Amino acid sequence: GRVRTARRRRAQVELWGVDQAREALLTVLHTILFCRAPGPFKPETIFLDHFELAYARVGSRSVIETVDRACDALLSPGHLTPAGPELLKGTVVLSFFERIRSKALFGILKNEEKRVWEQWTLPILISTTPRPLGDDDPSRLERSRADADADRLLRARIGDVHRLVNGPLDHVPDSIYEFEIFAGGDPSA
Repeated sequence: GRVRTARRRRAQVELWGVDQAREALLTVLHTILFCRAPGPFKPETIFLDHFELAYARVGSRSVIETVDRACDALLSPGHLTPAGPELLKGTVVLSFFERIRSKALFGILKNEEKRVWEQWTLPILISTTPRPLGDDDPSRLERSRADADADRLLRARIGDVHRLVNGPLDHVPDSIYEFEIFAGGDPSA
């Protein structure tokens, strides 16, 4: 077969609060997985609570649970690292890979290698500044501004995903492939 070079992708998300961050991560991860899903599957439409947006996801229980576990792991206490005053950062890495099996030593020993062909790094920055809760005009205005900024940013990241997955496909294998998600604290690590 041909030698493939893994494609590296990056889509940063900056949000206000853990609930908004979780929903944005779910949206971006499921959008990537939906676009890269091999074979037939039942799509599901998910309407968001914190954004004026919906996304499609693969309706597989195992895919949904894997994405949920990664988001929960990243956003659980102690997994995000400080990024400045009232800011936390973390990252999720989604890797697509194929398993390459080879025989060695008279066909007795078998070796299996995971060959990553595409990897998405999703750094996230979360503001922990308390959200204005007042019913006064300045509080409503600040909430509205923050929500509009977050909505615009998430739409831009989804646009980035669609632009990148619809680019050259020469690195995508012809064979069955899998994915894994790593959730860690420091995106520069």
